[in-house]
Amino acid sequence: MLFDPKPKESRKDLFDRENELMELKNSIEQGPLITLCIGVRRSGKTSLIRTFMNEYRYPSLYLDARKLSDYGYSRAGFLRLIADGFNEYRGLVDKLKDHLKKIKGVRISQIGIEFEYSSRDVSFSSILEQLDRYAEKHETIFLVVFDEAQELRFLSGYRRLDIRKIIAWSYDTLHNIKFILTGSEVGLLHEFLGFSDPESPLYGRVKNMVTVDRFSKEKSLEFLEVGFNEIGFSPPKEVLETVVEKLDGIPGWLALYGYTVAQKKRFDVLEEVLEEAITLALSEISKLKKYSELYLYVLRAIAIDCNTWKCIKNYIETKTGKILANARLYYILKNLENFSIITKENDEYVFLDPIYREASKRL
Repeated sequence: MLFDPKPKESRKDLFDRENELMELKNSIEQGPLITLCIGVRRSGKTSLIRTFMNEYRYPSLYLDARKLSDYGYSRAGFLRLIADGFNEYRGLVDKLKDHLKKIKGVRISQIGIEFEYSSRDVSFSSILEQLDRYAEKHETIFLVVFDEAQELRFLSGYRRLDIRKIIAWSYDTLHNIKFILTGSEVGLLHEFLGFSDPESPLYGRVKNMVTVDRFSKEKSLEFLEVGFNEIGFSPPKEVLETVVEKLDGIPGWLALYGYTVAQKKRFDVLEEVLEEAITLALSEISKLKKYSELYLYVLRAIAIDCNTWKCIKNYIETKTGKILANARLYYILKNLENFSIITKENDEYVFLDPIYREASKRL
């Protein structure tokens, strides 16, 4: 169903992403080792990747790096993430077991793959070597997908894992492994990977980029019309136009509206959907307080149209009663851009998603 809030996994449920699918296919088949898939939150990156994996059937290991916030940003947490990736598709473990069992510290049982976290022999590079050998034997490409890859920057602790070094090593050593890395916090992803940073292991490495944009107004209307036709609903055109205006072409929010209508069987649910979306966005941006409360002041200022450097600085100094150093404000604004929450247009800072603007008004 087009309005299913879960990530799509088949072409028939993926709306208007044929060009992106072909870009991804060409990148994997003819492009470099690394493909970046970027776009704002809820633009459909995961749906694109999942559909690509199912459509083209390359052997693949899908790793959702967001799980590390629960598992821990450690070697053990990372290995648990890898185990999840293998065990999600039982058939994958069955295909690879003859290769994986060659790695000391790997156990394969009826429930799937397990790692001995204390074993020094279990490493991501040793796993990649076996995946590469499998792909070479079967004359194919093995895909390793990191969803929300910017989360990998937090990996720390004893024997810290720097995923950039492993990818660089793979770039130089392995011939049948390719990486897809997605990111909603686009600036952070680029900063972390460091393709332009001489100090980064990935400096100067060639990569391709697939961008998943929000829908245009016309495509947003078409998305809603197709989705409602699929479930046998016929909403008035003016209702859909209002929805598109409020949700600004973000596929995830549009799907949430359609799903809510389908569940409640009425069209006057926009305010409910907006409230749910704003509450979710507010929960996300409120976490920035752990860095500094100044982030919340900056977002609040921009949300109420105090969006120039001078206005933001004056607003914060008035609210806090303290002088704010220019360098500190620059750092915060740059981070908010890296988080893909705001962008700068003609010397004014604006929100990339209107939902986040409304949420910031409540800070």
